[in-house]
Parts: sequence; C-alpha cells; structure tokens
Amino acid sequence: MKKDKGEIVFTKYGPYTVVDTEIVDEDRGKIETPRVVSLCRCGKSENKPFCDGTHGKIGFIGERESEDKKGTRDYIGKKITVHDNRHICSSHGTCNMEGVFLSNTDPWIVPDGSDDIEAIIAIVKKCPSGALSYTLEGKHEDSWTEEQKIIVTRDGPLHVQGDVELKDDLESDKNLVTTNHYALCRCGRSKNKPFCDGSHIDVEFKG
Repeated sequence: MKKDKGEIVFTKYGPYTVVDTEIVDEDRGKIETPRVVSLCRCGKSENKPFCDGTHGKIGFIGERESEDKKGTRDYIGKKITVHDNRHICSSHGTCNMEGVFLSNTDPWIVPDGSDDIEAIIAIVKKCPSGALSYTLEGKHEDSWTEEQKIIVTRDGPLHVQGDVELKDDLESDKNLVTTNHYALCRCGRSKNKPFCDGSHIDVEFKG
C-alpha cells in the first residue's frame, strides 16, 4: 500500500499542521504522534516542539520580512558546478571544506579548490535548507532524500526531508529552491518565515 504523501499546512497566524509525516527528535529519535499534529512556530510554546496555543495569546504573525539575497549564484568549476541560493540558507554551518568552501571571501565557493569531487558532493548534501545543489556532467542534482520525515533539531529549526508538501496562504513553496529538503523556522524570529534564516543562533533559542 502506497504511503500518503506528507503535508505541512499553516497560515501566517498559526502553527505547522503536520499530516502523515514522521517526526524525529535529533537527540531522542522518533516521536510517536497521531496522523495529524501541530508543531510550534512562534517559538513560545511551553510544550515544544508541539503547539500549545501560545501563538494566539501573543498575536504571532509569521510573515516574511525580508526578500534579500534572492536568486541562485553558480560557482563553475572544471568538473563540477556548485549552486548557492543565499535566500534560503539556514546558517547550519556544515559547508566547510578547505580550499572549496571559504568563509568571509568572495567567491566563497571554489569548486576547483579540490580534486575530490565526491567530498564536495558530500558537503553539498549535508545542507539541510536546500540552498546548495550541484551540476555534474551536465546533470543538475538537488534531490537526495527519499524518506519523508521532519527532524526537530536541538535549539534550531525543523529539517524537512523527502518532498513533504508545503501549503500555506502565502505560497511559500514558490520560494523553495528544492521541495526535497528545506528548513523551517521554529524560533519565531526568522525574517524569511516560514524558512529558517539562522536567527535562532542570534536569539539563543532553546527548545
């Protein structure tokens, strides 16, 4: 029997309503939940990662506040091209590789900085937000997770994997680089809601 496709449904005022999708705690493993469950995105629930209705009490509005950094930049190498869309980056910090991924420089990605193409691909695939993808031998690759699940990260965003459908009143899915994997804000402070922009680090979010 084919598994129903998972969904995350929400409005700008409320929580993430998750349907038919496994939820996994980064530290404790799978969380047993009913078929439909609500996850907090205002950052103030006393029962994280679940919603407890606090968003209504504080007047939470989850709209995008910034449209900066839109567009994908291509870093072309002799063997591999790495694509980067800063708009969707969640500042997860796994894109580190000597000679290839360089902090505080421009260009910050140098595909020819290493002959180890597989290592470069491995780094790209660690990006949970979908900001990074690559083209190898003329084929663009941006999808590599098959199992549908939502990972609740420690003091951070929700990492969504496996083409879980995103549905809301702001058509946020149109801002995704790939629907295969993306990171959703749950601290309530991202300027690029519903997507994580790394604000949880600045505000020292706990939950």
